[in-house]
Amino acid sequence: MKTLIQNISVATILGLVAVTANLTYGQVPVETRTTTITSRGTVSQFTPSDIAVKVNTSQTPIHYTFTKTTTYVDENGNPISVETVKTGVPVTVYYEKSGDGLVADKIVVKKGVSTTTDEVVPVAVSPAAPPSADGVILGTGWNEIAVRTATSDSRIHYNTGDSTAYVDENGNPVPKNTVKEGTPVTIFYERDGDSLTATRIVVKNLVPVERTTIKTEETTVPQ
Repeated sequence: MKTLIQNISVATILGLVAVTANLTYGQVPVETRTTTITSRGTVSQFTPSDIAVKVNTSQTPIHYTFTKTTTYVDENGNPISVETVKTGVPVTVYYEKSGDGLVADKIVVKKGVSTTTDEVVPVAVSPAAPPSADGVILGTGWNEIAVRTATSDSRIHYNTGDSTAYVDENGNPVPKNTVKEGTPVTIFYERDGDSLTATRIVVKNLVPVERTTIKTEETTVPQ
């Protein structure tokens, strides 16, 4: 009888161990998911260094930086030109927090909604209007200029070349040496990743050169 009780106890213990092992190995791992952070609003400013978006929940625009991997798409997910992003355009920004800053991962440009009907109409965008920045020349170099803009105290560098046009505010060509330190300008540029290339430099407050007209008078000698 004693041997029978011992055999039953051993069998019971082994059964509990087997059940515990099955429960342990049968556990399903918990899936860890991350939530994408989004923000909806209207572009209030778009500069070479960041994008500012005005949202309904804040009186102050929220600033996001962007990188080479930042994508620009329409509401259907189709890639669009970065020139489409400009002041007044409604957008949805997908972003990640990096320290105290916000880095945009994807910017979705939305269509404008008519205020009189339910018809959705596209936002009028001129494809011929490249991004631009107003500022003051801090220095010039070989195929490069440095500019300080009104929105940033740091230098912003633009590449220049033979295709860069130098004009006054009326669109008239001006000499390249007109652009010097302290000159107020508007830079029209193209972006290639982190590189900015100036396509047109508008020199402001140029004093027009007056042309002197020489008048000649005829003198009649009496006969």
